[in-house]
Amino acid sequence: MWDELIPSDPYLRTTHLIYLCLGAFITLFGLVSLIIKERLFMSEAMVAILIGVLVGPVVGKVVDPSTLFGSSLHSVSLEFSRIIIGIQCMACGVDLPGNYVFREWISIAILLGPVMISMWLISALGVYVIFGLGVWDCLIIAACMTPTDPVLANSIVKGKFAEMHIPLNVRLILSAESGANDGLGTPFLFLAVYLLRHPNEPAYAVGQWTYKVLIYQVLLAVLIGTVVAYLAQIALKTAVRREFIDKESILSFSIALALFIEGLGSLIGTDDILASFVAGNVLTWDLWFNQK
Repeated sequence: MWDELIPSDPYLRTTHLIYLCLGAFITLFGLVSLIIKERLFMSEAMVAILIGVLVGPVVGKVVDPSTLFGSSLHSVSLEFSRIIIGIQCMACGVDLPGNYVFREWISIAILLGPVMISMWLISALGVYVIFGLGVWDCLIIAACMTPTDPVLANSIVKGKFAEMHIPLNVRLILSAESGANDGLGTPFLFLAVYLLRHPNEPAYAVGQWTYKVLIYQVLLAVLIGTVVAYLAQIALKTAVRREFIDKESILSFSIALALFIEGLGSLIGTDDILASFVAGNVLTWDLWFNQK
């Protein structure tokens, strides 16, 4: 009798457990969110990671995602991560006041140039010292570690703790840097990859990297983000002026735009993360979207 009511299929049980754990976490965290964020100074991301570890297949063994996704687990995790980071990069761009990136381009260029290169090389040195891998392997791993995570950086640029202890100009530059360098980690990664693939032809490797990565992936991503956001802003202003759109749709517009750019960039092979950040900047260039 109970078999008819309670599903015994591992696929369904895992799905239902995910619903249960996710709903319980969001509900319980919401009830004490002020204490956790403003008194314990812990971000949502950090708490979510800890809960995920506790209920995951290694520690608590409550939920085993491999039962649900099988061999596709890593691909699914990758795409979920891509979507989350893309939306957060869009949010970083939207949160910056007007043409902030243009006004502070020197500071941002220093962070994304010399500082980021230094972070890359220092991280590679650390990987080499700890694991003893080859030079190119260390540089590839370091390229994945170098970008500042915009989700984690969000915990020190927003909230009561940030407003009390971190100056506004520092918070803004951190938002800009964390949003931009997630996409700009791509050139560092592929430079090492191409040099690893063509160890005896460094000039050929750099040439391939220049037009495939710098021009096609990075510059085209900037162009796509700019054009798509500019056209989207025109369409949104027109819809608001003619009263075609409601307030709820305006609030979700940037998230939908981030998903669109993520899909478009992924399909044509450009840097979709960088395109999302650029689009967020362009969308709020004149502060109209922020006011709405």
